Amino acid sequence: MTTARELYEHWAGEPERDPRLGESLAPRGREWLFELFASLEPQPGDFLLDAGARDGKHFDRLVETHGLRGLAIDPVPTGPSVVEGAIESLPLEDESVDWIWARDMLVHVDLERGFAECVRVLKPGGRMVAYVTLATELLEPRERAWLSDAAALVNLDGDRVEAAASALHLEQKIELGSEWRERMIEDGEWDASDALLRIARMRRLGIDSPVDGADLVWGIYQLLGKTCPTVYVWSKTSSA
Repeated sequence: MTTARELYEHWAGEPERDPRLGESLAPRGREWLFELFASLEPQPGDFLLDAGARDGKHFDRLVETHGLRGLAIDPVPTGPSVVEGAIESLPLEDESVDWIWARDMLVHVDLERGFAECVRVLKPGGRMVAYVTLATELLEPRERAWLSDAAALVNLDGDRVEAAASALHLEQKIELGSEWRERMIEDGEWDASDALLRIARMRRLGIDSPVDGADLVWGIYQLLGKTCPTVYVWSKTSSA
């Protein structure tokens, strides 16, 4: 434990900090996920399922870039290429899918039912690429409870996700941590100071909006290491 004397002596001097703290660590950005998908070598004509596609922009990009066929579903579709549907009940034949893209949605679903459906529809050799935000040991229980209630999160544990996916073969697990947020700050796409200022103003004004609050702290928690964005690549090794 740091003593008060050590603390004040530290402040009184000119402490040398690691110069790397003032330099970019070349964090991976959001484009990296598309690069990862491309590195897996999807083939023209392959069938892609985008589960949790929202407005369908990612689906449209993947289909156009790689010449894929596919289906984009979301419980609340907001784009013309997306139809209403859920990962727990997929409107697809057994072993009919080459690729599943699941970005930022596993935190909201019934994992056991969802992965059972993914196993059912994937062809042998088919792959699932998933991006999911997981809690770390730094996320305090009260923070976790508040965030879960505010953002409709039912799955924040990596162990639960991996257990539910146990029928699939885990090819890759990449813990991105704060990288995307670092890159967004460096590229001028997101302002952490602005998010913190808005959180402070909400508190001072007594604005009780859990959804807005959760949206503002989402990136802050990633920077602080309270949550860890993680990417999984699974494959189906044989017929179900």
